[in-house]
Amino acid sequence: METKKHNTFYTPEGLVHITHLGHGSVHLDWEGMHIYIDPYLPTADYSKLKKADIIFLTHAHTDHYDCEAIMAISTPNTRFVVSKAVGTCVANDLTSKRIDLDDNEYNIDPSTNIENMFKTISCIKHSKIDVLKNGDKLTCRGINVEAVPAYNVKRFRSNGKPYHIKGEGNGYILTIGGFRIYFAGDTEFIPEMKAAKGVDIAFLPKNEPYTMLDDEFIMAANFIKPKNLFPIHYFEIDPKILQKGLEPGICLYIE
Repeated sequence: METKKHNTFYTPEGLVHITHLGHGSVHLDWEGMHIYIDPYLPTADYSKLKKADIIFLTHAHTDHYDCEAIMAISTPNTRFVVSKAVGTCVANDLTSKRIDLDDNEYNIDPSTNIENMFKTISCIKHSKIDVLKNGDKLTCRGINVEAVPAYNVKRFRSNGKPYHIKGEGNGYILTIGGFRIYFAGDTEFIPEMKAAKGVDIAFLPKNEPYTMLDDEFIMAANFIKPKNLFPIHYFEIDPKILQKGLEPGICLYIE
């Protein structure tokens, strides 16, 4: 098996060109429609990128809900699809202030970016923001969207709270004319990944302690069996280890 770098894919509705912008950030160019997932300023110069038609946000951690990156690519016509946690920040519906990491009584995930996009990014004051809970579906500019769970099952902060809380964040399955793309979000290998079985493309996170180690990443990939697989959100990566564990028929892409 070879590590692939080609990143243009044919769908029944035209070409999709994919760029992993670093960390958990991905850009899709679907026949001139520009779609971003979790734009994050430290990984790319967003001032030089195309303006966004759609922005998907998986959760409200500062490395996924980055208002500076969002500001650089947004217009009044940008459409947003966001998770429950991001929706809470946008609505300014926070029940308490963020409390220090080791405080057992906090109500808000201490990694949450509590900025309100409407207040910070003036150009999106009238933009449409759809808040999806796990299991919700919608059609956004010709793309069928399903929000799926993304959470930790065994990795916790020092206060016993998971790094990613079930129900707060989303993964997304995007379907373009039957061509399915899965963005897992920050998650471990969880049973709900069955919704993504057989997708054409999967983006899975691989880093400790927040998501998955190599063996868990491989197990998740072999469970889903995507045709094409992009590791993202990694601090380090050894393609040979991943390739050795992947079942035949899964093409691995390393940007």
